[in-house]
Amino acid sequence: MRKVRLFVYGTLQPHAGTRMGHWVAARMVSAEPASVPGRIRAIRGGDGWFPALVPAKSGARVQGTLCELALHPGDLAKLDRYEGREYRRRTMPVRGANGRRRQAEIYLWRIALPKGSPPILTGDYLAWLELTGRQAFTTPRNGA
Repeated sequence: MRKVRLFVYGTLQPHAGTRMGHWVAARMVSAEPASVPGRIRAIRGGDGWFPALVPAKSGARVQGTLCELALHPGDLAKLDRYEGREYRRRTMPVRGANGRRRQAEIYLWRIALPKGSPPILTGDYLAWLELTGRQAFTTPRNGA
């Protein structure tokens, strides 16, 4: 087993109510609210919406969950397949709720954003879903 620190801000959040959110929760050692610099846009796909995080030069922050996961061989590859080619996984600093900064893996959007993808101005994908009455994307992706 390998421990991995992963910042999730969308459908992978353990309390997102999605299949992959439950998958993450089952491997979770610990979790805390956290944030990273950037902005998110909502992308329509399959049966719902998912967020795309892009770097931002302003002070904008994206809200999510910093998880420490106990992963078996192949689990990280499963997450990569789920996220697909539109995202790249990289390590960056994450600020926990207590202000402590730690390095964590995160999925960043890597291609052009679809036209008309609405910004999530609060930086909180799950709150945006609740506010707008939209559904989280739950369709299995990329063999994950």
